[in-house]
Amino acid sequence: MKSAWIISFIRFPMLIIGVLIFSVLFIVAGLDFQFPFLNDISPIYFTIVNALCFILLHQLLKKEGRPLKELVGFQRERLWKDMLFGFLWLFVLYIPFLLAVISTMFIMFGPNFYMHFQTVFTGDTIFARPQWLLWLSACVALIFPFLNAPIEELMYRGYAQPFFLKHYQKVIPAIAIPSLGFALQHTMLAPSWQGTVVYFVAFFLWGIGSGIIYYKQKRLFPLIVCHFIVNIAFSVVPIIFLITN
Repeated sequence: MKSAWIISFIRFPMLIIGVLIFSVLFIVAGLDFQFPFLNDISPIYFTIVNALCFILLHQLLKKEGRPLKELVGFQRERLWKDMLFGFLWLFVLYIPFLLAVISTMFIMFGPNFYMHFQTVFTGDTIFARPQWLLWLSACVALIFPFLNAPIEELMYRGYAQPFFLKHYQKVIPAIAIPSLGFALQHTMLAPSWQGTVVYFVAFFLWGIGSGIIYYKQKRLFPLIVCHFIVNIAFSVVPIIFLITN
């Protein structure tokens, strides 16, 4: 049971440590930034955390005598069906996610919430960065989906959720607890305090939706596909930005 709590919340403090380390490096290098928001290089420290979490999860499963493949649930004969389900779950999860973003911003900013999308998603201040650092972050972003999507789904849905369900014998805490950790770690992608609130609410609902899907379907691989599609879409953006500028 202890391992389920660790897996659900370990990423948040690890990401904070990553931000602190990069903040010190930025200070030493004389680069401007608004602590604790380093979303422009988030693919770098997220990828490092993903690698460490993979090692942690692998060790836990090895200790329990379970193969990683068991959690993934990949079946070659179901590949195309799982991929189609991935696109379906993307559509299903995006609706509450978008509603959460709009409603939270409406509560925070009022009827003119649409004028604050920059504050929430990119930040009001754009800091100058060395070209090499931007390219490094963009290149890391290309491999980011291949680690991030499976690791997050394995940790929150594949590993933690069944443990909580077995312990509490109730669906609500089994889904809500991992979703809370899922939402907390995504606040580290926000470019502002307002963005932090919006990200938390939106990703908490995304986590709840994913948890319900996993509980009903008992299949993790379609959710990994869904998560991968989202990550790959956002990973392409920085590359396009660099090429066009």
